[in-house]
Amino acid sequence: MNIFARLFCFRNHSTNDEAYNVIESMAKAKKLYKELIKQTHPDKHPNQKDVAEELTAMINNNRFNYRELLKIKDIVHNKLA
Repeated sequence: MNIFARLFCFRNHSTNDEAYNVIESMAKAKKLYKELIKQTHPDKHPNQKDVAEELTAMINNNRFNYRELLKIKDIVHNKLA
């Protein structure tokens, strides 16, 4: 957790708050997005192309939402692993 997230949460909010997700999203969403988009690219999964395309769309729709990307990460591991 970066310094801004710690200060923000310490002073104002609990870790379940939507504002905390905004801070986490700014700090971590881009890295997780890139990781997931590489894992789910349809060319990497020719036998499950439809599933990969659906997951890629979900990832793209939530590219700035860290909390949702974490949920999608679990789905990716269950469906494409």
